[in-house]
Amino acid sequence: MKILQISDLAPPHLGGVERVVWKYSTLLANRGNDVSILTSLIKGSKSKEEIENVRFFRVPKYMLLFSSLYTKNFEIVHTHSYLSFPILGFEKKLRDTPVIKHIHSVYGEQLEEFTGWSVSKIFSKMERYLVNADCSAYIVPSNFTRSRLLDMGVKKEIYVVPHGVEYNYFPPKEIARKRIGINENSKVIGFIGRMSMGKGPQDIAKIWADIKKEIPNAILIFVGPEPDISTSGIKGNTDFVKKILIENNSIKDVIFAGKVEDDILPYYISAFDVYVAPSLNEGFGISILNSMAAGVPVVAYKNTAIPEIVDDTGILVETKNLEKLKESIINVIEDENLRKELSLRSKERASSYTWEKSVEKLLEIYSQYV
Repeated sequence: MKILQISDLAPPHLGGVERVVWKYSTLLANRGNDVSILTSLIKGSKSKEEIENVRFFRVPKYMLLFSSLYTKNFEIVHTHSYLSFPILGFEKKLRDTPVIKHIHSVYGEQLEEFTGWSVSKIFSKMERYLVNADCSAYIVPSNFTRSRLLDMGVKKEIYVVPHGVEYNYFPPKEIARKRIGINENSKVIGFIGRMSMGKGPQDIAKIWADIKKEIPNAILIFVGPEPDISTSGIKGNTDFVKKILIENNSIKDVIFAGKVEDDILPYYISAFDVYVAPSLNEGFGISILNSMAAGVPVVAYKNTAIPEIVDDTGILVETKNLEKLKESIINVIEDENLRKELSLRSKERASSYTWEKSVEKLLEIYSQYV
């Protein structure tokens, strides 16, 4: 099958959506499919190249608005890019090209908190229009996101295709901590995600001083890059997080690891005693799933798709309830029996999420439209 994936960004840039696109593309190519990725040209990337049997076509970002110029010879167009939605809607009508739209998350009026720009109400209306542009079908990663599309008036078929655990191996905690230079006897609270308001690192910073009073040997690790406004459109908040910590006299024992390479990330995850996800909006939550697969208990806000992924394997608290967030983190750290129980549940639940299942489902969907 000749498949085109369209994504605003792609390797070497690797965010949540880009990881999904890359995983799908390589696994589809490994099964004998002819796979290409159409994406934007960023500094340091080549306009054309082939990596792991996947062809890349990189164009100036605005050209994704005219994606139909590149889609003529493909049997399936699977787009993850909002920029491409309008023109591909016209293409489907004119050429009857199968167009599958992949909606990873619906932000609506929460966009301001995610990007730092005051455009949420405008974007919410635009998002509804773009989502409803004509296509053959939709793919979403969670039942929550499916429900959001139904609320937006989507009439076409919506398929739920969950993501899989990214890593096959998580090292033992003592090996992981030695690798990244963390004391074996420390209690480690971890965060993984881009440093932006929507992911919530500032909420952990606000309660960190109180956590340190209760657990003197605690260490807080923020893993994730400051987003690049020029490519993501999202404002970073690392300086804001540091400001909170400094004002609370609690920046000691806080590590800002920044962007971590894929081969090192499992060591950070394994080093955590608890993973904290105070995000405002998750269409799925790959970092949450990865932590569960490593047996790391999750404390997260109870919103969007997070409860669907975590279920009873972690501690879910009401969004922005910082007191409850603090209490839950401390409880998991101090209660060894609870931590072990959550660890076992997390591993078991995460084991049901595999990329092989996702790709099988993907091929079933494609076959209905070719």
